[in-house]
Amino acid sequence: MIFIGKSPYRVSLLGGGSDLDWFVKQENFGICLGYSLDKYSYSVLNVLPTSSKKGILEYSAREEYGNPDEIVHPIVREVLKYFKIPNFIELKTFGFASGGSGLGGSASFLLSLISSLSNAFELKLTKNEIIEKACYLEIHKLGKPIGKQDQYLCASSGFNSYTFSDNNNLTKKNSLSIQKIQTLERLSDNFYLIPSNKKRSSDSVLRNLKNNQESTEKILEIRNIAEGFLEFEDEREYKIEEFFNKSMMDSWLIKKSMSKIMSSSLTEQYELINKLVPNNWIRLIGAGNGGYFLISSKIEEEKIRNLSTKIGLKGIFKAKPSNEGLTEFII
Repeated sequence: MIFIGKSPYRVSLLGGGSDLDWFVKQENFGICLGYSLDKYSYSVLNVLPTSSKKGILEYSAREEYGNPDEIVHPIVREVLKYFKIPNFIELKTFGFASGGSGLGGSASFLLSLISSLSNAFELKLTKNEIIEKACYLEIHKLGKPIGKQDQYLCASSGFNSYTFSDNNNLTKKNSLSIQKIQTLERLSDNFYLIPSNKKRSSDSVLRNLKNNQESTEKILEIRNIAEGFLEFEDEREYKIEEFFNKSMMDSWLIKKSMSKIMSSSLTEQYELINKLVPNNWIRLIGAGNGGYFLISSKIEEEKIRNLSTKIGLKGIFKAKPSNEGLTEFII
């Protein structure tokens, strides 16, 4: 039997940065709003016979291992060690986006891997347990300077909001009204992702934020904007749209003002897109300094594609929400 774990990528909209582990500990809680993207990563796993001498891993490279400690791929190595997997496995992984995309790629891959292992070895993990173990492994075992929004947004379907609390490390799913969800779904018909053609590791960007008073103050402002949208009480659709668009622009202006978020070349790309493509707002997705630009524009997809190509940015696509979330299956 072949065991497959499938996880969406994610798009962060509001509150990004307030989920960071150090910020939650220091300021008691963080809030995020985002959605799972209709693009996926897969972990395809085959349990090898007990007589096998080595396991096989295929991702962007290929490696064989006789002991998990020998594995070069850090995520696979730590996951197999953590769960004390008794058998050698043959694992193939692939996905829409590579590392440095700003779309939560490492979280998406980690979720799909744990899901496939849980199924193959009857670990009987719930979805929430898979999410929390993915957070623990990435933050504490791999030492990533991240928060929990990637794992929670990737594993969930559609639009969601979460509060991350320092109180017993609690994560709470926030209630979004039907009117807000319907408005966000309608607005997402005009969301596009434009690749900057620059990859970056979020680690260096995020590490620079810690223990920086200016960063703390700006992330507090970003958190307050996300909280304000959740608490916005006017349920008229056009009012929700107006307030959301303003929240997106305000939070982006704060994030853009933070040091090392935008290199000079990215700033040039941003300004060119903003000038050429009529939009409600445009922002860089993820920690910054590379990845994708997310744009909200009502002009035709082909026109956006042509304008983006004109400035050398190819590979634009509609940023549609996923209606699946984390899934697993057997073939």
